[in-house]
Amino acid sequence: MARVHGENSLKLFKICIFSFIIEVIGLALIGFMILRTIYLYKNYVAPQAQNLKLIHSISKNVSEEQSISALFVLSTEEEFLPEYSEREVELHYSIIEDLNVLEKRMKGRTELYQTFHDIDSLCSDILSKIEIAMTLRKNGFKEAAERYISKDLQNSFFQVNGYLVSITEQINADMESVQRRMMYYTRISNTVVAVDISILILTVLCLIIVCVNLTDKLEMNKDKLQEEVSKKTEKIIAQAKHLQYIQEQTILGMANIIESRDSETGEHVMRTSQYVEVLANAALEYGYLPEILTPHYIDILKRVAPMHDIGKIAVSDAILKKPAKLTTEEFEKIKIHTTVAERIIFTVLGKIETEEYVKTAIDVAKSHHERWDGNGYPNHLKGEAIPLSARIMAIADVFDALVSERCYKKAVPPEEAFEIISESSGTHFDPILVDLFLKKKDEVLKIMESK
Repeated sequence: MARVHGENSLKLFKICIFSFIIEVIGLALIGFMILRTIYLYKNYVAPQAQNLKLIHSISKNVSEEQSISALFVLSTEEEFLPEYSEREVELHYSIIEDLNVLEKRMKGRTELYQTFHDIDSLCSDILSKIEIAMTLRKNGFKEAAERYISKDLQNSFFQVNGYLVSITEQINADMESVQRRMMYYTRISNTVVAVDISILILTVLCLIIVCVNLTDKLEMNKDKLQEEVSKKTEKIIAQAKHLQYIQEQTILGMANIIESRDSETGEHVMRTSQYVEVLANAALEYGYLPEILTPHYIDILKRVAPMHDIGKIAVSDAILKKPAKLTTEEFEKIKIHTTVAERIIFTVLGKIETEEYVKTAIDVAKSHHERWDGNGYPNHLKGEAIPLSARIMAIADVFDALVSERCYKKAVPPEEAFEIISESSGTHFDPILVDLFLKKKDEVLKIMESK
């Protein structure tokens, strides 16, 4: 059944391709017809329309010249004669100018060459006759001027108009021929459009059938594909979690080994990580620095907290395990563990972890001994210049150090440790974080008791 569907779909797809080719050819033909029609309009219809406009202007000026010359001869008011004479000359030269433009525009029409030559001759003749009629009128021979105007000059004007009518008829004939060709192209275009629409409908129907067949086939394989994708996704997620677990356990193991050199077990690493998580969540609920403190940030902080003393690998056992108070020189040596940690973390994790993860780990390891009042180390950072992660780590680290027994001191009771943390607010620690830590006293005590 699936094979039959596939063969039918292939045949229909071939029909669609063939129809598409015909559609493209049809569109190309329509485009050609449109371009051809535009060409005819620009090169024939529009120029001829302009020519007709010129002829209309010439004919109008000829009629007006005829009227002005008659007014000049027949007028009884002598003061208007100069005005009539000036207007007649203006009209005559306007006619000559328009005729020259028209002749240039129709230069390719050799059959009209004689017509334009005759019109030029007539215009020259008209100008001469008008000058004669005006001279007769000025010299008092009004009746002779009237006869001259009514006979010879009138015939010349009629001849000019006759030539103009002849040119107009030829232009109209040309335009009718062009219009017939344009109508022919339009009919072809309409026919091609009708065919293209029919083929388009057929193509759409074929595509719908193909899509239905493909949809049926996809539905048949849908469950199988979903199952395969789910299995692979679960496998990838499990592998990613396993790799992350291995990485975290490796980091935790390294931290435990380092802490064990300081007469401490891995419990310090686990407890401080839990204190960090409790304090960070309390700050999140309080809304402290929301642009930094997010659930994602807390997750990273919890994972990097075990590395806070990883730099102690560079400090000798004689200093770490010394049961007495450290000398100034020894304390300076132990302080280098913060800067050494930065290099270790960047070297080990720089190419396998995200930039945010590496930065947070370095901030915790390098700056958790900085003090709020600026008297810490290694860079004497002060106040909010200390990274938030390091400020949180500082409280967790100091509290656990206070309540834990070390080779050089006894454990401090929890209540006394809380009191020391409170007294250090604003000097050693961030005041807001101290308040939040003290409010979580019960949770902190549960972590202590679970060791």
